[in-house]
Parts: sequence; C-alpha cells; structure tokens
Amino acid sequence: MEEQGSTRSRSSVATWISLAAAGLACGAAACESAGSLTRVVADTVVAAPGATGAGFGDPQKAVNGVRGGGDSAGSTDVFSLGYVAGGNDFLVLRWSGRRVQNGPGADLAVFENPFVIGNSSAAFLDPAIVSVSSDGTTWVEFPHAYVASDPTKYQADPSLWKGFAGITPVRWNVDTNDVPPFDQHAAGGDEFDLDDLPQGDAEADILRRDGFRFVRIQSAATQANPDTGVPYPHDPSATGPDIDGVAARYLVPDQ
Repeated sequence: MEEQGSTRSRSSVATWISLAAAGLACGAAACESAGSLTRVVADTVVAAPGATGAGFGDPQKAVNGVRGGGDSAGSTDVFSLGYVAGGNDFLVLRWSGRRVQNGPGADLAVFENPFVIGNSSAAFLDPAIVSVSSDGTTWVEFPHAYVASDPTKYQADPSLWKGFAGITPVRWNVDTNDVPPFDQHAAGGDEFDLDDLPQGDAEADILRRDGFRFVRIQSAATQANPDTGVPYPHDPSATGPDIDGVAARYLVPDQ
C-alpha cells in the first residue's frame, strides 16, 4: 500500500508539471497546492439535446466558469435541463484532451443551483443524477437514494437526497469568490468520489482504476426510483436542474 501511494504521489507531481508546461494548468484559486494535480471545470459540451443557444438554453454557460449565487440565491450563468426524458433532461460534458482519474477524497464536484429558503432548513432543490463514462456510451451512476418516509412525495429537505447533485448551494464564483473548488465549505456544490461507484460492477471497477472522460448530469425527475418504480418527485415550481459547471480534481493528459 505504501508503494502504491508513493507511485501515485510521484505521478501526480509529474502530471501537474506536464500540464503546466502544456498551458493547461489553472489559476491559483483553481489548483491544489504545489505538487498536486490541477482541478478545473469541464470545458467541452458533448451533448445538450435541450439547447436553444440563448439564455438558460445556452450550454456554454455550463463550461464557462462557475458563478454561484451563494446560500440564498441561484446563479443566472447556468444551462437549464428539463423534464422531457431523452429530450432535454441531460447534459454530457468532458475535459478537452484530458481524463479524470481517481485520487484521495472527492474526484468530481457538480455545481447546480440550489438555495436556502429564508431562515428555514428547507431549500429549493432540483436534484440530478450523476454518471461517468470512459467512452460516452457505457455509463455508471454514482449511488443515490431519496430517503423520505414517503418517497413518492417531494420534500425540500436536503438531508433526504443522498448522492444527488443539486443539493448544496454554490458559493464558488470565479468573479467574486474565487475559492478552491474542492473546499466544499467555501465552494459549496456536491462532491463525488469514484471509490463510491458500485462494488462488484466490472465497468465501475475499470473507472475506479483508469478514470473517465465523460460526465452526464440528468434530471432526477425523469428517472425511475428503484424503490418506487416511478420517477423521483420534484418541487412543483421547478422546471429542471440548472448546471453551472463541473470540476475535476485529478486530471491527466488523455492518451
């Protein structure tokens, strides 16, 4: 185990140097301290079937930097998904010329648009399911569960939505609050760890070992909850998750 950790550390330093030399290293607020890999926002839209090209229908807003509104406000720099299954309910992104690898702690952070409602413990939520893929065809979902006493009824309690994106308010704003993306207290957003992918799943094992290229964010409200057989419930006033950006922590050149 010590040798494996030592190898990973040496590889991390070498990769960070190679990325910097290639002009791919990020600014101070978006990088780990010396000797770690860069962590940057996905910069390429692979699929956005609901795109209109304007306003909240412009998918470039999901790859142009995260601009969160803080605990009690959403962002306007977002791409909005919808509730038409297969029509406008998902977004696929990737990192140009790079692959996301598994490393210590969270490997991925998704920044959606939830916010706290007044002084209550409730929040405006529009949960999303996060999947990753090496080839853009075979997907593995991060485990998630809605643990309300009645899972057919929507509740605006973030603690009931386990493993979804769109649960934690976004504090990171590249213009006004440029903090490290994987300092969750400072940046907000929802973190995901490749080590949490399903055990005993052959594709998940490959992704844990070799990393992934593509990330898919999908409206939970169009997907069946295996506990109920019907789609996850949503806030009656919600119209679909709003994607501000997705950050990766450990990136290497994609060979």
